[in-house]
This record gives sequence, structure tokens and C-alpha cells, in this order.
Amino acid sequence: MTAADALAAPRFHDQLVPSVAAFEYSFDNTTVLGLRDREHNVTWMAPGLSAVQAVRVKANGMFEVASEPRQKNSAGLTV
Repeated sequence: MTAADALAAPRFHDQLVPSVAAFEYSFDNTTVLGLRDREHNVTWMAPGLSAVQAVRVKANGMFEVASEPRQKNSAGLTV
């Protein structure tokens, strides 16, 4: 998965206090139901509640960067 693909994928947030795992609506239901079956406190959330930037070091030592694709004003600069 590229850095851009990873940022475009559905997300979840696991909160310690209060103990709840929140999943975006498009997250894989099998995963969410599996956690719920194990007595995890799960809930759903709308996309866009997080802003993420990514830097990945590839096997050849080069950097791959990606910026939040869900926000119009989120951009990155590499020097």
C-alpha cells in the first residue's frame, strides 16, 4: 500500500478513557463485529474527524510522502 492509499483507507480510533473504538462508516464490518463479539465497546463515526500526514521510507531509502486527502486545505511541502 502506498502512503496515499493508506491515508485514503477507512480509519478507526481506539480510545483508552472512555474505552471505545470508533470506526468510520466504510470500515470493514467483519473486523468491527469481530471486536464487538470479543466484548469491545465499538461505535461508528463519520469520516473526516482526523487529519493525517504520512512519511514512509521505501526499501531503496527514498521517502514517500502523502498529505490528508480528505481536507481541501491540507498540503505538504518537501524541500
